[in-house]
Amino acid sequence: MIHRTGLSLVELLIVLALLLLVGSWLARRPEDGVARDARLLARAVAVARARAAVSGQAVAVFGSTCGPARGGSVGWLAERAEISEPPRGLLFTPDGLPRTCDGGGVGNTTILLAYRGQQAAVIVSSLGRVRWEMR
Repeated sequence: MIHRTGLSLVELLIVLALLLLVGSWLARRPEDGVARDARLLARAVAVARARAAVSGQAVAVFGSTCGPARGGSVGWLAERAEISEPPRGLLFTPDGLPRTCDGGGVGNTTILLAYRGQQAAVIVSSLGRVRWEMR
């Protein structure tokens, strides 16, 4: 009987697959404050839309300057980023459709966040779907 030392090809492939899996997980994980703020804002926008649809009242997102927000507002606190557009906030009507507090009609809305030259965008479609991306 021959006694072998070392790794077989299967063991080597398993180790490489695990290293690639861990590496891809770490590479995708946003460490940046702007990305985290965008993710939290997207979550707050989704909560405001759901609250407006369930309560049947308008709900504001990040702006207490919205006028007819009888359903209240959903707060959002940024760690680092500042909102550059729209400056006054976002409002969800009782049917769950977004409007800007500047009086804009129902439509696609992009909320831009900026911090030290980095930008992120939270995109709200005219149907209320929410996503975020780095720019």
